[in-house]
Amino acid sequence: MSALLNTAITGIRLNQTAMSVTGHNIVNANTEGYTRQSVIQSTNPATATAAGYLGTGVNIDQINRHTEKYLVDQVIRDMGVLSEADAYLVNVSQVNNLLAADQTNLANTMNGFFDAVNQAVNDPGSMLGRELLMTQSQQMVAGFKAIESRLLEQNSAVNKQLQGAADNITSLGQQIAALNKSIGDAGSGNGSPNDLLDKLDVLVQELGRYVNVSTVARDNGAQDIFVGQGQALVVGTASQTVRAIPGATDASRFDLVFQSKSESKVVNRLMTGGEVGGLLRFRQDALLPAIGSVGLLATSIAAGVNEQNKLGMNLEGSLGGNIFRDVNDPRIAASRVKSSLNNLPPNDRELNVTIESLADLQVSDYELKFDGPGKKYTLVRLSDNKVVADGLLSDAMPQSVKVDGFSLNFEGGSYQVGDRFLLKPTSSGATDMSVQIKRAEEFAFASPIRVQTGSANQGGARVLSSRVMSVDTPLFSKDGQLTPPLMVRFTSPTTYDVLNYSDPANPVHTDPPMRNLSFVPGSDNSLFPTEPGGLTLTSNGLAAGALQVGSASNGYPGEELRFQTTDPETGFIRYQQLTVVADESAASMARRLSGLNGVQATAYTETVIAGFDASDAGNDLVIQLNGKDVTTAGWLSGDPLNNIAPDPSYSGNMPDYLRDKINGSADLQAQGIYARSDGSKLTVYATSGVDLNFSLSGGGSLTVDQGADPAQTVSAADVDPQFTVGGKLQMQLAANTQVFSNRNDGIVGSTPELKANYLGIDVVMASGSGADGAPRAGDTFMIGYNRNGSADNRNGLSMLALNSKAMLGGENQTYQDVYGQLAEKVGILTSQARVNQNAGESMLRQSMDALQSVAGVNLEEEAARLIQLEQHYNASARLITLARDLFDTLLRI
Repeated sequence: MSALLNTAITGIRLNQTAMSVTGHNIVNANTEGYTRQSVIQSTNPATATAAGYLGTGVNIDQINRHTEKYLVDQVIRDMGVLSEADAYLVNVSQVNNLLAADQTNLANTMNGFFDAVNQAVNDPGSMLGRELLMTQSQQMVAGFKAIESRLLEQNSAVNKQLQGAADNITSLGQQIAALNKSIGDAGSGNGSPNDLLDKLDVLVQELGRYVNVSTVARDNGAQDIFVGQGQALVVGTASQTVRAIPGATDASRFDLVFQSKSESKVVNRLMTGGEVGGLLRFRQDALLPAIGSVGLLATSIAAGVNEQNKLGMNLEGSLGGNIFRDVNDPRIAASRVKSSLNNLPPNDRELNVTIESLADLQVSDYELKFDGPGKKYTLVRLSDNKVVADGLLSDAMPQSVKVDGFSLNFEGGSYQVGDRFLLKPTSSGATDMSVQIKRAEEFAFASPIRVQTGSANQGGARVLSSRVMSVDTPLFSKDGQLTPPLMVRFTSPTTYDVLNYSDPANPVHTDPPMRNLSFVPGSDNSLFPTEPGGLTLTSNGLAAGALQVGSASNGYPGEELRFQTTDPETGFIRYQQLTVVADESAASMARRLSGLNGVQATAYTETVIAGFDASDAGNDLVIQLNGKDVTTAGWLSGDPLNNIAPDPSYSGNMPDYLRDKINGSADLQAQGIYARSDGSKLTVYATSGVDLNFSLSGGGSLTVDQGADPAQTVSAADVDPQFTVGGKLQMQLAANTQVFSNRNDGIVGSTPELKANYLGIDVVMASGSGADGAPRAGDTFMIGYNRNGSADNRNGLSMLALNSKAMLGGENQTYQDVYGQLAEKVGILTSQARVNQNAGESMLRQSMDALQSVAGVNLEEEAARLIQLEQHYNASARLITLARDLFDTLLRI
């Protein structure tokens, strides 16, 4: 009897509990994060009887949560993926709309400026076009500043979102830690605190919206929480504080830090996934490149237009200046460096960044780190985390490091291990941009040089173009004039000299001389050295051009020439060597020297002859030059025995007569030899640099004035009546080149003098077609200052060409290319983000459906279960009634 009653009671208890759990499921069916529960039951141990084991009813083992950890984790991951995609898409869409909108499109802004340039240069003397350009310049600056301001506002919005996310992460961590404690306390009794575990899952899922989350379960059901790439947020009942604070080197960019009482650890790179991951990725992938590209464009346009304007002449006849604020203004250069707040005192570091090469600039900021030992530094490009420079600072200041188109200048200070600096070469370009000129007359559309053709020219050489490449040379040291004005004078159809034309009646060679330079008929010829820092060496050794009387050789002893060129950026030294053999002509040396890298050599020979005594008692002076007859026997007095009459072309002036004979010899012309006469002296030239060897016979003498000091007389009666004058060399060398010789008595000399040859201008000429198209010896072209050139627009056209000139990206991109690339990149990122968001929604929906299929409450199933439990309960109650009736029957017996 008692066994039956006890069995019935266990059934009643089980069904009461089961109905309570089912009711709990039903009423919490719409509770967020609720997990369906059920009663786990088992049979009570049976009692042994004589007839066998007799059952004793049912036992409640536990109330079970229907969940699967891998499904919960999948939901958390997918929730983080979607949250990251949402945060990224919302922000990148704003940048995309900003770059593409007509009102803020920088492509339109830049085109507007260059359209105004085009209108102004079409009529360079008109003030209307210049005033319009002034207005458009200001509007372009305003356009750059407007888009930069919007981008900086979005950067501030990202900072605020990071602050909110950090506060929420901290709050959720604290709630999870408190819940862990409650779970631990509840777990000390019997059973699992299912509702607390549901709350824990809800908090973890909420945390997953902000950052990647991974969990480690404890024995009591509590969880340790790790965020990002394994950063411990909650361990047991202890939680970390996460904050978003201004960056140590750039307060405009907030850093995420794990903060404790003793230190703050920056964890930007470690906080991935969720809203935080989306914000940080957006800032790195889209926002900072956009700010950097806008800054690069502003810097490049300001620098390019300024540089071109300085190469021109303004409406008032002066050299142009900066239109926009100088990109290397000392204040701007210093503002490009941000010192970390964590740098140790004293605060005495002085360093700045100046722009050197627009073509090499990168859309990136840089970090300068002093990690030691001593003053060892590393410069890292932040866009790809690549080390672009490293080294060790010496105690001597200033020092500079050139990399990626800018120069990092250390001016002074006590740099210490642990110092950090953020370098922003171009990011703030729009902030720094402003119109500097005050009057429209200051636009320099004219070129400051003018080339005039000599009125007596007979050849067909013509000027194709002339341009100014730099005004920072002595040629432009005085405003309103060239110092000195120049003359290009052709010495033959294939050679020319550049002369100082300060005295038109007496042009002289420049210093350094530019003589006997090569001109190629039928080709475009650049007449001046175009390499800044280029050098000229003119041979000045003891043997160069020396007179060798009684000899057919030039007297050159032979020497070893060594060329040393140093790369100023890398310090790499390139060596080249050439051996000059004894008696080698300057023409041969020039050909071989021109085969070396960075060397362009020419040669010339020159001698002056005077004091002619042409006849000795009817025995005429016979002269041969390089084996060719200049005069012949009997040319002056005749030779009746041989039926030779005097030369009728001789008019009584020996220098003029010899000049005509030399210039009329095709054989000598082929060697580049020609002559000039002033009536008393004969100057003989060899434009090729061949030796000039004169042989005398017959009777008489002459005096050699050049190549000898004092002048020497050579007579036909000498034992060896001949003399030779060797050529001289002129070498145009690459910058930072030194030349050494192993002999003091050679043609070059042991310590040759090198002089800068860069004038900052270039004139391109070509010959005409046909037999008369080549230049003639004596043709001249004068280069002077372009006075009264208000109608000239050559420099303005060069300024206009900047819009289509590939000046950026290694000289492969125009301004429009850079902006187009930025807009295209942001557009692609936006499209990808939209795809990622749609995929994230789909993935989250699937994972939540999978979890709901296990943990969700189905009201129909629960209602059916409730009916079933009611029947079980009634049956158990009937057992109790039966036991009571049996007991009453026994009492009545």
